[in-house]
Amino acid sequence: MNKLGWGLRAELGFLLLFLICLLISTIGLHKLGLVGNNEPGVEEDLSIYTIGNGNFDYEELENNVTSAAKRYYETKYPYGSTDTIVVSVETLKNNGYLSPIYDSRHKECNGYAKILRSKTIVSYIKCSVYKTPGYSEDYE
Repeated sequence: MNKLGWGLRAELGFLLLFLICLLISTIGLHKLGLVGNNEPGVEEDLSIYTIGNGNFDYEELENNVTSAAKRYYETKYPYGSTDTIVVSVETLKNNGYLSPIYDSRHKECNGYAKILRSKTIVSYIKCSVYKTPGYSEDYE
């Protein structure tokens, strides 16, 4: 063999090391949900992700956001406001009005609440398997 280049053992060693690193990173990315099929498996029933069927109720999460937004509005705007106010779930959490909200897969949801001039509050959430109709990424 040529003493200035790599031998067969060194090449196979580096190849094995590369394959092990590739395997570990693929498993990690799959656990994070960044690679692979993120759809529910065969053992999961898709009906548990619907609104109000008794198993998991996303409407309840929306109601929690609405209640927190109401308390936030009453505290921050005691004299009311003539503008439509949008408050994110992140803001509600950071100010202590709301605990993190999780979906049926135990992943944290994001969202916001719109407080209209008439003091009507409409909440929108986005979870891993559910998104409120009318949800806009612009308000996150």
